[in-house]
Amino acid sequence: MTREPGGAESPQATIDRLRSEVEGLQRAMRSRAVIEQAKGLLAARLGCSPDEAFDWLARRSQQHNRKLIDLAAELLGRSAPPAAAGRRIDRPEEADDQAGADPLDRADDRAGTARTDRPAPRAQGPGAPERSPAARYHLASAAFDAARSPDELVRAVRDALGEPVAATVALFVLEPDGALRLVGSHGLSNRRLSQWQRLPPQPRTPSAEAVRTGSPVWRQQEAEADSAAVPGRTVCALPLRTGDRSLGALVLGWADPLRPDPQHTAYLAGLAALCADRLPPLLPAATAQVLGEPWFRAALDVVMDPVMILRPVRDTTTGAAPSDLRLVHANVATVDLAGRTAAELTGARFTELYPGLVAAGVLGRLLEALASGQSHQEELEQFVEVVGGAPRAGSLTLRAVPFLDGLLVSWRPHDRRRRREAQLEQAQSLASLGTWHWQAGSSAVDCSPECARLLGHPGTGHLTLTQLEAAVLAADRPAVRALVQRLLGGELLTESEFRIRRADGVATLRAMAETVGTGPGGTVAAIRGVVQDITAGRATERALTSARAELAEQRRRTADELRAARSLQQVLLAAPRLPALPGVESAVRYLPAGRDPQVGGDWYDLLALPGGELLVVVGDASGHGLPAAAAMAQLRYALRGLAFCDPEPQAVLERLNRMLFHQSSDYIATVLCGRLDPAARTLRWARAGHPPPVLLRAGVARVAEAPAGLVIGATPDAEYVATTVKLEPAESLLLYTDGLTEHPGGEPGAGLRRLLAAAQEYRAPQLAGCLDHILRRLGGPNPRDDTCLLGLRVS
Repeated sequence: MTREPGGAESPQATIDRLRSEVEGLQRAMRSRAVIEQAKGLLAARLGCSPDEAFDWLARRSQQHNRKLIDLAAELLGRSAPPAAAGRRIDRPEEADDQAGADPLDRADDRAGTARTDRPAPRAQGPGAPERSPAARYHLASAAFDAARSPDELVRAVRDALGEPVAATVALFVLEPDGALRLVGSHGLSNRRLSQWQRLPPQPRTPSAEAVRTGSPVWRQQEAEADSAAVPGRTVCALPLRTGDRSLGALVLGWADPLRPDPQHTAYLAGLAALCADRLPPLLPAATAQVLGEPWFRAALDVVMDPVMILRPVRDTTTGAAPSDLRLVHANVATVDLAGRTAAELTGARFTELYPGLVAAGVLGRLLEALASGQSHQEELEQFVEVVGGAPRAGSLTLRAVPFLDGLLVSWRPHDRRRRREAQLEQAQSLASLGTWHWQAGSSAVDCSPECARLLGHPGTGHLTLTQLEAAVLAADRPAVRALVQRLLGGELLTESEFRIRRADGVATLRAMAETVGTGPGGTVAAIRGVVQDITAGRATERALTSARAELAEQRRRTADELRAARSLQQVLLAAPRLPALPGVESAVRYLPAGRDPQVGGDWYDLLALPGGELLVVVGDASGHGLPAAAAMAQLRYALRGLAFCDPEPQAVLERLNRMLFHQSSDYIATVLCGRLDPAARTLRWARAGHPPPVLLRAGVARVAEAPAGLVIGATPDAEYVATTVKLEPAESLLLYTDGLTEHPGGEPGAGLRRLLAAAQEYRAPQLAGCLDHILRRLGGPNPRDDTCLLGLRVS
């Protein structure tokens, strides 16, 4: 002990001695509380007096060489375990066994006799069994009750942890804005104490997550990570809650990796519950929960708008994120759409009170704000709630901010005037229309928000005349000045167009203005008007004018092209002059499309060959218009030349296909090519994707058996096969293009069936009459495609 000269005790020594004495008294008080509880338990169980119960404890302490406080705590832990910390036993003999002693005869105990024939157990020492979690729990409860500050509470927590001992302990309390403040710690360096005095609500720290979820949070991390408030390889954050109130979090850090078992986890949860019960009285008034304070409720009642405090409804069994909110307080101004007051709303769930807002997604957005720790604001227009069995529509502005472990929510219903103003602003925005007002002699113009945006100064309610003039393009400023002069000169209403330069480019505006009142001498008192953005309208008008001009030019070109194509087609399809071939009768009909003005690529050809044979061709080139007519001409004359080289139909088609493919033409074609021998009355023919001919024999029409063959121009290696049809006297052969049988909207195959039926119906001998009859029965011209029909007969 340090003494001053002369033998007096130094002040520091006095302080240390007094502190040691206080700590000793505190330990004695904690021990006394546990012993008194154990005496009461034994007195009730054994039916003895408190003094006899104390003697029982004293004898057990001497016989087993264990501290009296340890025996008392063990007895309390076995007989009155905390939740999930051990099993409850009802027989005092079991309590005695579990406390470390053999079963006793209760009569001897009540008489005060001691059993000396039992072997003395091993003395309490370093190798003795550890206290059970339940015993440590009761000792911790007494230590927590004796704590007089958050730091003492933290030290009591660390002493109660047992093995393995946590290296660091931190105690955080929840503040009204959702942040966490450090109020007590053990094992934290001064640097960390300085860095982590206050945790904002947004960071995803274990302590914030434990408060938000209401469940313990375990993390494995780097032992000295600067990003962690509590260092350690294993960190556990335990929520501190009393009922449905969240007080903060208790965070523990272990230097080595730790994998806790369920019993250890339950014990830690029990310590956290004890800590939460003891914490509120130890906090200063500024840190205490404000919700229950009368001054705070009185402050909320001063607010003229409705204010509610919502807390999350948690499932403590699963630890899942909250899916609902409970209204725990509302100020006196709170009256909802259904007319319910604060007293009627308090204690109910959000989903029960406002299903319409839930359906509108408001609950989900509030839960997101709760999880993120950020404020939230939204405008709700025309949401529907059912009030008294009838739907009621409402609109309001809602705001929510983090408050403790929940949200502080306020709202303001939209009154009729504000609703009209909001509707007017919305209409102006949709129509790109703004209003303005100028007082004569003033240097500024009052503008609506949309008017200011249109003039290139969004967010400004007043624009100076200099700003307005600078916004207008120099070329259009005289028109604006003229508008003002006309009004000042006595004109009541006028309008003008001008261009302005904005951040998004040059815009065209139309202004309409009128005078308001007159001053002394008939002078104008004010001018008001509207301005509208007509940029898109003017651009549309220019585009429409240009489109009309282009359309007229396109019509002119199309008409010229159509006339040229028709002329070319008429020249190409003029009935060829046949040589005198006895016994051969032919007839042809060509019908342009009924509604499509474009010229198609259908064609036919009859050409006398050396040796008295006749080349017969029907084809259809893809496309319409002048390109299709040109393709038709190219194919027709190429096929004529090839027929003189080799009259075999398959050879002609193969050469025509190779020519068309290697020319890289942008079209394809179907072709039926045949060589008619009048003397033998045979037609040898081949086809390239074209419909096969129809044979009319003995009054029955049927489709000739067709060989295979791809369209012309599809592939260079296409092969074609020829076949021969024998024609008897008076038999007819009909060759046609697909425009005859394939009409828009018709069923597949229906056109061919109608063709066969029409051919059989005609009994007259004239071939031309037969073609006319078929065309009438099949509906005349095809509305979308040209039609070609060629008839042959050998007598």
